[in-house]
Parts: sequence; structure tokens; C-alpha cells
Amino acid sequence: MRLKIEILLIILFSGWAIPSFAGNPETFLNFASFTTPTGQNYFETYLSVVGNTFVFKKNANGKYGAKAHITLVFKIKDSVYAAANFNVLSPEVSDSSIKPDFVDVHRFMLPKGEYTLLFTFDDPNGAAHNKISGKQTVHVGYVHDSASVSDAEFLQSYSPSARPGPYNKCGYDMIPYVFANYPAQVKKMSFYCEIYNSEKFVGQGGKINVEYSVESPGAYSLEMNNNFLRSVQMNADTVVPLLAQVPIDNLPTGSYQLLVKVIDNKNHVICKRAFDFTKENPGVKSTRIPAGFAVYMMNRDTLEESIRCLAPISNSTERAYVSTDSLKWVPMPELKRFFYYFWESRDSLDPLTAWQKYLDNVMAVNNSFNVPGIKGYKTDRGRVYLQYGAPSQRVVEKNNASTYPYEIWQYNRMADGQTNTKFVFYTRSIETNYYVLLHSTATGEVQNPQWEVVLYSRLGTPSNLDQQTISDRFGEDVNDQFNNPH
Repeated sequence: MRLKIEILLIILFSGWAIPSFAGNPETFLNFASFTTPTGQNYFETYLSVVGNTFVFKKNANGKYGAKAHITLVFKIKDSVYAAANFNVLSPEVSDSSIKPDFVDVHRFMLPKGEYTLLFTFDDPNGAAHNKISGKQTVHVGYVHDSASVSDAEFLQSYSPSARPGPYNKCGYDMIPYVFANYPAQVKKMSFYCEIYNSEKFVGQGGKINVEYSVESPGAYSLEMNNNFLRSVQMNADTVVPLLAQVPIDNLPTGSYQLLVKVIDNKNHVICKRAFDFTKENPGVKSTRIPAGFAVYMMNRDTLEESIRCLAPISNSTERAYVSTDSLKWVPMPELKRFFYYFWESRDSLDPLTAWQKYLDNVMAVNNSFNVPGIKGYKTDRGRVYLQYGAPSQRVVEKNNASTYPYEIWQYNRMADGQTNTKFVFYTRSIETNYYVLLHSTATGEVQNPQWEVVLYSRLGTPSNLDQQTISDRFGEDVNDQFNNPH
């Protein structure tokens, strides 16, 4: 995960990031989770401070230096599990006009789980002394009985070293690279990750092949040859470290993925992981955004809203980007690139038409499902409509005296092959038009065996808490409408 603090948001290797207002200090944060061979989980934070945005002051030695004051807090629900409060110091310089960047690595031993990371950054030497704060959900640890690839630490450089310290892993000092974009002058991508539990699949002492390559998910696909593909044979173990490089000097400008695959001796992929990044390389090729998209990119508010409404059809990585509250701090060029490549990756031949068709559906759900303060595409009915399409049958019941108002949507066949799929929405207040998803038979959706009981709880909660069906005293059978919508 990468964050440009101060607040820019960009597509990152496993998450998102936060640029700054003019004159504000700029700090970038990246982080990764790893596990030791003994099963202990640890979480590393990587900080890159842009020196020329901080105030350098003269010290007692007659040298100049800057410092960034950092607070990191890990919370589980409302409880603080771990915290750190520290200063990151710049190198000392004799010339106050020279302001080098500086980095920091911190390591936290944390149990497996989901945390809220709260962060605060400020320049104690700055006149305004403004604090920049934010938060991000982070995940720590991996499943112990399955093979997996860890998060990746992307590197500025690495060198052999026996000196212990936060930069050292596996006998190397590793200096983190915490930016989402690789400029033209960066010729190679260096990274570190770990492969877990491979010995459970090939046996202790067995061999695994690890492939790492650069791939393009969009229309400008790469011809994957030896320039962008590497393979190494390694001994299987509980933890297998991978420190590697891949050349990126010939990549055209665009969005890419670093793909790491672990393959057994029967050529079966036992696990894999993809990490997103972008490359700026105008000397090789420039991928122009078609003029037809321009009308959706002229106004910032329009562009942000166009990106936010993509949440129902986004994958998990994209959803972390489009759903963030910090989207408004992302520079316009980055927003434009994300929006265009989102649609190009779905329809490389005609991304504009794909977007316009989806926009028609967004406008339809906004018209039908809007509630005060909430756009229709953010409601459960709007999300389901955009994600799965219009239902084959829709039952709307607002006047049953025994139940809360409800709707039953039935899909004969969905795009993923599921058939006869049902969704039940209901509301406790007909005035708001705000229906929530109560139950569904679709894979991955909420399932509530007592959905009928909830609908009929308008008349009071039944004495039998295990009850799943209700007899309607007014003669209307909700169960029949669910099984035979018409």
C-alpha cells in the first residue's frame, strides 16, 4: 500500500496513496505485511520525505537539517493495539539550498487481523506547523495452511549487509521506493516479497519455480518476451524470500502489473499475486486518451463523480481507489488516467461506448433509487442493478399490512452463470425510499435465513427465535412471491 501524505491519491501496488497544497510538506507512505518462519506477523511502514518541501534549520554544529514528526496508531475497532511517535531526521548539509530527501522504515509486530492505521505528519520547523492526518484499513498476516505471496516492498536500491537494523532483511539493506509511478529515468524495478508455505505443496526440500513478469491489463498489451519475464528455481520452505529486478526501460507510458507466480514441478500455479504500477516513458510511446472522453474530464467534480459511480463494477483493488474519501486530493492527470484505463481494460475496442452505456444505467438508478443525501448508485438496489443488470422479475410490495415494504428481484441467469437468483430488499420507512438488502441467494451476497421473520417483525418479534417462516394472517404469502415472483 502507498500513501502520499498531504494528501494525492494514486493507484498503487496493493492499494492507494496521498500530494500537497503549494507550500505544504510532502511525505509519502507505503507499507507491507510479512510473516516470519515461526509464524510471527510483522508490519513495515516505509516513509519518504520530500526534502525541498521541509524547513531546514541550522543546528549547534553549524549544519542544516530538517525533521518530519510522525505518529502512527494501529487500532482494532475502538481499541489502540500499537502506536509510535517519532521524528525522522534528514541528513545534515552545509549548504541550506541543498535539501535532500530522506526515508524511514518502522517495523511493528502485530497479530493477524484487520487494523485501522491512523497517521499524522507535520513539519515542526515550519511556521504554520499544520498537522496532516488520515487513516487507512490495513491487513496483517496470511493463512498458515495455504501457499501465498506476501505484500511487496518496492526498492530504490539494495546492497549486501550484515548490519542489523530496520532496513535489513535476509542479509541486505533495502531502501524503499514509495511512489506509485516510475519515471523514464528508472530503468529497472527492484522489489522484495516472500512466498509462504510452498513446502506444503511440493514437500520439504522440493523445488518451486518462481516467475515474475510485467504485464499490461489494458489495450496496449505487451508482447511478453524475455525483456519482461524472469524465472528462478528455489527450494520450497515455510518462508522463501524473493529479492529481484525486472527491466522497465522499454515500457510505453501506461498502467501495468508486476505478476509473481509460484509453480510446482507439475507446472501447476500454486499461488500468485499482482501489484499495480504506472510508467511514464514518453520517449518510447505515448498512450493518448481519446477525445471522446474529454467531455467527462473537463470539470473536476464531474470526473470525481464519474469515478465514484464505478464502485459497483470495480474489482477489490479499484474499489479501494474509487471509494476513498481522499479522492478529491488526487491530481487531475492521475484521475484522468485512472478513468480512461478503467474502461480501456474492459473494452479495448470501444471504451467510450462501454462507459456511456454504463452511465445510462447510473442515471436510471439515480432516478429510481435516490434518497436524500445518497445517490442511487450508492444504495443497495442501485448497486445490485449496476453490478448484475436489470432483474428478470421484480416484485414491489408497499401495502402489505403485515410486513415492512419490500421488493423481491429475481434473475433467470446472471453473467457469472448463476441461475434463478433472488434478492430481497426492505425498508422500515416508506417515506425515505431507502431499501437495504436483507437476503440473497447469490454467491458472495448477504444471506439471512430469517429474512421472512424480519419482514413480518413489523407486527412484533416472534417468540421462537429460530423461526424462519411466517403465516400471513391477511392471506398474502411472501414465501410464494419469493419462490414464484411475477
